[in-house]
Amino acid sequence: MLLYHLVLVTCLSLVSSELSKLDTVYEWNYIDFAWDSPPEREKAVKNESYDFTRILPVDVDVYRDGRVFVTMIGMHGVPATLGIVTDVKGPSGPLIKPYPDWSWFKENDCDSIRNVHRIAIDKCDRLWVLDTGSREVDKSDCPAQLLTFDLRTDKLIQRLKIPNHIARNKQGDTLLVTPIVETNGEKCEDTIVYMADQLGEGLVIWNGVRIYRLDSPIFQHEPSAQRITVGNHSIDYSGGIAAMAISPRLFHEEPRLLYFHALASYTIYATNSQILKRSTFGDTIRFTGAENILSSQAVAQAFSSNGTLFVGMTREMSICCWNRYRSPKLKNIITIAQDNETLQYTSGLKIIQPSERNPEEELWLLTNKFVEFQLGKLDVDRVNFRVLKKSVRELVDGTRCDLPPGTRMALEQHNSLIESRLIVTN
Repeated sequence: MLLYHLVLVTCLSLVSSELSKLDTVYEWNYIDFAWDSPPEREKAVKNESYDFTRILPVDVDVYRDGRVFVTMIGMHGVPATLGIVTDVKGPSGPLIKPYPDWSWFKENDCDSIRNVHRIAIDKCDRLWVLDTGSREVDKSDCPAQLLTFDLRTDKLIQRLKIPNHIARNKQGDTLLVTPIVETNGEKCEDTIVYMADQLGEGLVIWNGVRIYRLDSPIFQHEPSAQRITVGNHSIDYSGGIAAMAISPRLFHEEPRLLYFHALASYTIYATNSQILKRSTFGDTIRFTGAENILSSQAVAQAFSSNGTLFVGMTREMSICCWNRYRSPKLKNIITIAQDNETLQYTSGLKIIQPSERNPEEELWLLTNKFVEFQLGKLDVDRVNFRVLKKSVRELVDGTRCDLPPGTRMALEQHNSLIESRLIVTN
């Protein structure tokens, strides 16, 4: 693996001549739900199972039929931790319909959905839900689980209970926050799920047959990066591995790389996903890293289909990008969007592939005021949470985040050769 795959986001290095303004899809002062009836809401408020001051949305994903999914950290006062944004507007913003429905969110039920930070939708119409199992970080209520729903039917098709010795590190810590799903084959015959353990500072991998855990110092936080500052507010947060993204395969024999870093870190690492798969058989894993390459903490990241990595930066309140087929020079690292209000803390970031409803590849992200939330300083009379989007083409066209001309030409020749071989074979 070459080092240039890792030289990345010093976001202040170069700013695009025309910063893009992202389109606002939804915004909320606070989160409310599509209740079955007004008395149900009143009951939830009275028994404190619904407390809008304790609800923090974290992630977003979009299905090809247009449904927009959001997650909310599960804790006391949060009646549902996964839902769909509805067209019904409440006093504070669009109402959230629990997914699949209210019956999946029961107190003291380990088969319910209890605490979801992030989700993933794959090309085979499956929604992957990573549930920590615990409503509060310091409590061990239920085993963590990985749930898979068929989005064509909204039925559960698989439930993987994650054993405690896998979900937790040797000290018993765990907080599984991010699933990254890699699929191979037209029908996703080969699927592997990488799960980031932010609190336990490890990586959990399920290869469709076995589930195992990797622990390494590179998954751990950097003490020098614990202070997170957004605007005028700061907190100390010693989060381990959180942000992950897997690179696309543009060329037939090209390996896919899993890029990752701790929340409290300025260093990014990557490794060949094939090697991660074989690690269960004792293969040695080689990680390549670039120390102190991030200008501040980054919570979420994602790859476009052309190998552009988008990263949400905290202190700069910006979105940066870099194309992995370009050399590691500062001129190739671009700030494409910056806004002190709307981009305060990008906690969810996804690339949404083209569909019949939308012909363009899009960048979607969810921003919240995490630092103010942690400090108890959210002002519910103002907008606190947003879902934003923008066409990837509009973001990268004419910038050095786009695929280099030489790589584009090589890719066209590569695809023509593959197509000619298929014609001869048939």
